[in-house]
Amino acid sequence: MSGLSGPSGLSGLVGGIHQAVDADEAMRWVARLVEWDRYQGSAGIAEAADFVAGEAERVGLADVEVLSFPADGTTAWWTYTAPSSWTPRAAHLSLNGRPPLVSYPDQPYALAANSAATDGEVPLALPQEPGWPPGALVLVGSAAGLGPGLFARMRAEKASGFCVTTHPDRPGQSGRVELPGDSALFGFSVFPAQLDELLRAHRRGERVRVVVDVDTGPRRMPVVVARTPSGSAAEGDACLLGAHLCHPAPGANDNASGVAAALAAGRVLAGRSLRRPVRFVWAPEFVGLAAYVHQAVEEGTRPLPAMAVNLDMVGEDQHRCGGPLIVEYGPEYLPHYANALVEACVRALPPAARSYSGAVGCDTWAWRTTPFVGASDHAILADRAIGVPAVQLGHWPDRFNHSGADTLDKVDPRELRRSAAIAASAAAVAATADGRDADRLAQLLTRWTARRMTACLPSADGPSSDGPSSDGLGGDRSAVARLTRRWHYGRDALRTLRPLGASPRVLDRQVELLAGLHRTLSAAWDDGLAEHRPPAPCGPGLRRAWPGPFNLRALMGAMAEKDRQWFLEELTVDRGRCYAAAMALAQSIDGTADAAAVIRTAELDSGIRPATPDFGERFLAAMTRAGWADEVAPDEVAPNGPPVTGPPVTGPPVTGPHEERGVTA
Repeated sequence: MSGLSGPSGLSGLVGGIHQAVDADEAMRWVARLVEWDRYQGSAGIAEAADFVAGEAERVGLADVEVLSFPADGTTAWWTYTAPSSWTPRAAHLSLNGRPPLVSYPDQPYALAANSAATDGEVPLALPQEPGWPPGALVLVGSAAGLGPGLFARMRAEKASGFCVTTHPDRPGQSGRVELPGDSALFGFSVFPAQLDELLRAHRRGERVRVVVDVDTGPRRMPVVVARTPSGSAAEGDACLLGAHLCHPAPGANDNASGVAAALAAGRVLAGRSLRRPVRFVWAPEFVGLAAYVHQAVEEGTRPLPAMAVNLDMVGEDQHRCGGPLIVEYGPEYLPHYANALVEACVRALPPAARSYSGAVGCDTWAWRTTPFVGASDHAILADRAIGVPAVQLGHWPDRFNHSGADTLDKVDPRELRRSAAIAASAAAVAATADGRDADRLAQLLTRWTARRMTACLPSADGPSSDGPSSDGLGGDRSAVARLTRRWHYGRDALRTLRPLGASPRVLDRQVELLAGLHRTLSAAWDDGLAEHRPPAPCGPGLRRAWPGPFNLRALMGAMAEKDRQWFLEELTVDRGRCYAAAMALAQSIDGTADAAAVIRTAELDSGIRPATPDFGERFLAAMTRAGWADEVAPDEVAPNGPPVTGPPVTGPPVTGPHEERGVTA
């Protein structure tokens, strides 16, 4: 049993699991993984997959298997296309017969992914110069200069490749650069001093010798799967713990740390008695999990889990790398107890230190919660088309992310231990909970929802203490709308405890408590605002027209050229905010809401106001022109309603007061 209803409750469970996690062993796993260049269709990821599978068996997990998918650059699972087979061996740039100025793999990340093979001397050129000589190596000042226009010109004028500095302000840091799988170009990510030396050589009229040695022979894309040895498969997987396996070396925090944390959680869970199994998946990011889930959904080879926890960048040394542990909630359109459970496991971790008197526990590390973004594998599972509530653990910001400086010394074993303990604890509860535990989870969920609702209250600093100050409704109206949505989320999330055996009486009581809190908090605003309801649709509804989980990269490929150029410019202004806003807009398309309602919902749920005021309208219009969204009259979708999402929930509905409802070239 999970022990939630025992004397020590959740804190005892989390404390015991935290103590059982072997941080030294997890660090040894990280140290081994950073030795491989883990490109998605490479020899390196194949070796890493075999290593992970072997360790999964050694720690006691069952049914360990390395699934094999094509790495041919053409096979697709929904809109996710298989990676191309590409294994880099060596590459270097040298001047006048001198020792190499740039050398890969000695300089991690120096070679752009999917670079074409070459061997010879080439002239140097600058982007602003007219009439490049054939075969030119173009020297680009910064990643911002690697736009579609430059690549189009390189193709037209038959340039052979480019050099770029991705971190002009960091002297010894090469950053990630990716080329398409069928590119005829090569690329180098160089230090600022190396680019300066090449610029001086260009002024002297010198040529540079370039060697790029790669293996493009056919390979397969591996996905490692396993499960706990105990737990009845007939009841389905209680939880999926996932971590993406791919990354150029070293990739210590991103994402060798996630792979190791999942293995550490697997060791702990393998030794526990579970009622329902916990599934583990280590796959190439996005495309690998898409292939796995596609088998589950389209081919019916395996059931989907009831919930998931994704581990991506979970070992960061906070003081060196610069970011707290982030608990990214599952999306608002998938009400579930998972968000409250994972957050409660974080809160239940043993304190890292004590106060001066010893009376109070203190922490020397930081953590935060954020709304759903979907910039990792959990986006596949949590998409409306799949409907698995998925929470992510990770770190942000990280000053070494996607660079050769993401090395083993940037990983903190204490942070790795905490992350593994959080994931294992949440999975243990989901896999062992009985009726009494489910009743305790209901109370926990109510307290969590109450905190979220209270955060919507007006504050001295502005209309609301949580989320954007205005979203077109006005700041206070936005806060009231968010308050009501969060109350609805908590009410509907309580239903997901029925399959665990929660008492209807207990669930009804929690709904009553939340309804009463909603009435009380609504009184903080004028009566007119408290009675606010979203406006009736004034335009056609928007319906999803793409297959499977949303894929922003594939959408960009389908966009009209003008729309794509506009979106790339938005990404340049604020990449993170633009990505998150686009994801929120796409996931707010439910088949019934018009464009205005989609934009309003996306901003309420994500807490994001895009950098440009008309971003929502333009993005949805671009989706429609690309054929990824259809405009439909309300009477066309009313008989079926919006898509059904989430795992099936048995039993009658909970009663209660009714309420209106990474630089890519």
